[in-house]
Amino acid sequence: MRKILYILAVAALALGFASCEGPQGEPGRDGLVNSKIIDIQINQNEWSYSNQDNNNYFYGVVSIPELTNDIYDNGIIKVYREYNTGTSNKSQVELPYTNYVEYPYTVDNETQWGFYQEHVYAEYAVGSVTIFYLASDFDYELDTSFVPEAMHFRMIMMW
Repeated sequence: MRKILYILAVAALALGFASCEGPQGEPGRDGLVNSKIIDIQINQNEWSYSNQDNNNYFYGVVSIPELTNDIYDNGIIKVYREYNTGTSNKSQVELPYTNYVEYPYTVDNETQWGFYQEHVYAEYAVGSVTIFYLASDFDYELDTSFVPEAMHFRMIMMW
């Protein structure tokens, strides 16, 4: 008889776990999570230049109407830079991101190598995100034709 009661108790417990579906609350409440992924493209002609004394950088402001006050106050927002967008070898890196760049230049007909760091980071507000680009050598102050390349980003909001 004990054995039968034990088997019935285990079966009831198993059925109880199998039928449990969790809370059915409002979206974003009671442990349920909403999310939205937004693709952001900043083309080369869309970068703006800060032109501030001793603090020059490029930036692009993108309107994100889905970024509401509720998501800003209660959600989690992550921004990633995506490389090779639309290809089978695409990859992404979370911002802020620092990339180390090596480039050749010529002095007296001899190739030299220069190095700098490029920093890409994001700042968001209700309704928008701003992407910043800053190179550690500030060479764009000397080369006024420099503009960062077009960049693709993915913004993930969870609330």
